[in-house]
Amino acid sequence: MASSTGPDHTVVILGAGYAGVPMAHHLLKRTPANVANVRVILVAPNDALFFNTAAPRGLLPVDDTKNSSSNPKGTPGYGDDRLFYDLAPAFAKYNAGGAKRFEQVVGRATSLDPDRQTVEVKLLAGGEAKTVHYDTVLIATGSDMTDGSPFKVVSYGGTAETKAALAAYRAQVKTAAHIVVAGGGLTGVEVAGELGSVYGSKVVGGAAPAAPKSEQKEILFVINEPLPLGVYGAKESVRQTAADRLAALGVRIVANTTVTAAAAASAPGGNNPQRTVLTLTDKAGKTSTLETDVYIPALGSTVNTGFLPERLLDTSAKGKRRVRARTTLQAEGYDNIFVIGDALDLIGPSLKNVTEQLEVLAPNMQAYLKNWAASQSGAKSGSAAAAAPLKEYAVSNMIVLAASTGPAGGTGQMGSMKLPSLLVWFFKARYLGTDKAQEYADGSRTAQNSKW
Repeated sequence: MASSTGPDHTVVILGAGYAGVPMAHHLLKRTPANVANVRVILVAPNDALFFNTAAPRGLLPVDDTKNSSSNPKGTPGYGDDRLFYDLAPAFAKYNAGGAKRFEQVVGRATSLDPDRQTVEVKLLAGGEAKTVHYDTVLIATGSDMTDGSPFKVVSYGGTAETKAALAAYRAQVKTAAHIVVAGGGLTGVEVAGELGSVYGSKVVGGAAPAAPKSEQKEILFVINEPLPLGVYGAKESVRQTAADRLAALGVRIVANTTVTAAAAASAPGGNNPQRTVLTLTDKAGKTSTLETDVYIPALGSTVNTGFLPERLLDTSAKGKRRVRARTTLQAEGYDNIFVIGDALDLIGPSLKNVTEQLEVLAPNMQAYLKNWAASQSGAKSGSAAAAAPLKEYAVSNMIVLAASTGPAGGTGQMGSMKLPSLLVWFFKARYLGTDKAQEYADGSRTAQNSKW
């Protein structure tokens, strides 16, 4: 009698974020046992899903007096319980009865050898090296913040270190009188909006009236262009609305200016003795200095592909050292290397793009496993089966952008249409996705697919 269990196949997934976590669940849940006996090894420094789209709100102290029941426009400040979702309970079911189908290796990949089919990992605990073998690998390593801010898992650690970095910001923000946010992208806008919504002097349409004078803070938003959100190609009206909403919250925008240096400065006495001296440079090259209680840089990210061999990378200016990939989301020259998200060179990084890519990657990896199993069976029997086709990812350059300016709303753009604040509030600003984050960690949904 033929066995109902297919051949063994180890899939290594590098990265436990918005791509790696759902794909690990999908492979373990959806791969038929008679196709392949899939074992998934998840390699990442974080042992909890960091729902980092909500990180801008996570820099503010939690205010339990303004909870969601009494404040339908949203809750100021998020604690770790709204940002981090443990992965071990979510994946335990795949190891029931001693099955051992899932393993998480808590560490960062340091090298990948496509010919030996191995990944070298530096373990977070103790820094020891571990070699992980794969039949198939998925590169979903995402990116790090260039400035080290905890809007992603911090590059020097994992879950605990990221939580500690967020806690340090909360403590500093609580006692600060003066805060500078730098970076005119989505993260910078949202951080400035969160701060203005709670501590601004002119809160309009926010989660609360203007903060009492004793709680108000001076909030500066430094951007290197006339208006924020220019990096995404957003319409000027959208960019102007973002600036206007921030101004209405009491945030002062310092435009056409870049923070070119930041240095610690000791200020004796007070509740927040450690201050930061910033060097500001305007478009004309004129420099000035500014001292602040809290400096929050949101200056972009760097893709995590430094561990990959050069032959896998697109080293052109446009490629930015992302993986050279085919529209099937496989690396050029290697059918058993899949790639998704920030590491993919076909399109720029965004949650919208990752979500769309998952809808192609999931069926493609299943088709690939079916073809692989058929080839194993054919090699034994001497016959070859027709290969199942793989889907192609259709790159869409349509702008989809939603920028919250605090819990009460925001602005955005879909294609050529400007999004009204009410729509941004309903779909994003209220909860920043955290109302569905546990389902994401549990493997029951993605950002747009509720039947994952």
